[in-house]
Amino acid sequence: MSKLVNRELFEKLLLIFIIIQPILDILTYFSMQALNASLTIGIIVRVLFMAASLWFIFFGNSSRLKKYVITYLIALAAVLTIGLTYNFFAKPIFNPFLELQFLAKTVYFPIMLGAYLLLFTTFDKTLIVRMRIMKAITIAMVIIAVTMFLAILTGTSSATYEWNKFGFKGWFNSGNEIGSIIAISFPLVYIYTLNKVDSLKKLYYFIPMIFIALVSILLGTKVGFFAVLGASLIVFVSYLIYWLISKVKGVSKESHLPLRLISSLIFLILFLIATPFSPTFSNVSGDVGQINEQREATEAPDGDGTEEEAGEGDEGTKGGDDAAAALGEQALIESPILKIILSSRNIYFAHIYGMYEEADIVQKSFGMGYAGNYEDIRKLIEMDFFDLFFSFGILGILLILTPFLIIAGLFLKLLFKAPGEMLHPQNILILLSIGFGTGIAFLAGHVLYAPAVSIYLAISIVLLLTNMLDLNNRLRKA
Repeated sequence: MSKLVNRELFEKLLLIFIIIQPILDILTYFSMQALNASLTIGIIVRVLFMAASLWFIFFGNSSRLKKYVITYLIALAAVLTIGLTYNFFAKPIFNPFLELQFLAKTVYFPIMLGAYLLLFTTFDKTLIVRMRIMKAITIAMVIIAVTMFLAILTGTSSATYEWNKFGFKGWFNSGNEIGSIIAISFPLVYIYTLNKVDSLKKLYYFIPMIFIALVSILLGTKVGFFAVLGASLIVFVSYLIYWLISKVKGVSKESHLPLRLISSLIFLILFLIATPFSPTFSNVSGDVGQINEQREATEAPDGDGTEEEAGEGDEGTKGGDDAAAALGEQALIESPILKIILSSRNIYFAHIYGMYEEADIVQKSFGMGYAGNYEDIRKLIEMDFFDLFFSFGILGILLILTPFLIIAGLFLKLLFKAPGEMLHPQNILILLSIGFGTGIAFLAGHVLYAPAVSIYLAISIVLLLTNMLDLNNRLRKA
């Protein structure tokens, strides 16, 4: 089979795979409700596609970046394998199923990233592929929205929260995952919409965006809501600046700029009007109220005169400073405000950090595996970068972060060479998508080692990276 046929086949498989993502999640939801099975159709299909992606990486493409991607994946596999093997002997409790499952979820993101990058850099006309990918994402988001509405209307929707808060997650298992998917995908759907709307007759392309915006406020989570709000606001401001610059210069490269500016403003206004009537607004207001109550409680004066006792002379201040630092760290870990903002993740961080401090040099370099050296409490922090650091060590996290570091370096380089192109509103949207994905991964987790979510972040990263590689090539030839 020729490389051309392989490439076209993998592209079709990828488009289908993107479109059926929400269908896989819905089937997983119903199978878990009915059978309570750990092995679901979603896991099976995603593992099969990962296998197809690996085959494409090694044998199905002729990209100039192939050797770099393969070298990177082999290095990552070597580090993770060393860590897994050592932890088999070193950990107090080693559960092979949990360790291998977590490892498979972790490598899913870099494998998808490598496969998409090689696919995009194999094609001559990458713009066509990009638009097809974003169309597939738009269709997937419409499926999420329509099924969410059907679930709510039929009274079969599951609740996003079990207590205190309000929201709908439709026929999906995790409201946080759906919120993350919306946050990462919405900017890409916005790009697709803006590229399609070149006249008033085509304003119907905004319908998917309206659907997604409604889902973000019905879901009840902060992540999806603030992503839609932030993207809508930044797009309007970006196009406003772009339009003002074109007026000053007296020339515009985009004939549809006024239409895009006005339509983005109208969308932003409609979203803001709908917000006060949404579950998300109620939940966010509740969180703000709790934070204010906790702040008032912590700021209340004790009247003990402890300040004077704390500083008895200048001698021995080193011991006093150390004690104060320790108390400060403890206060930070037990901070009620942080518990509300991070949903108690700061407590889990302290638990695993204690294990890491006691780990030997090999585990610090290659990681402690799933949930650390646990004996009784087996719990991830659910902040991806910390979880990956403690699980795979210094070497593992450096390799996992390599794609992000490459993108950041190339972006800064091109920002100085061609700021106008790098800060084009559509590039900003892709940056927002990546920013939302990495921000959620850092604060709320379940992105980098959640295959249902990481596929969208991988696409955003490849879209930006290929844009920058194209721009870099043009600048070299100029």
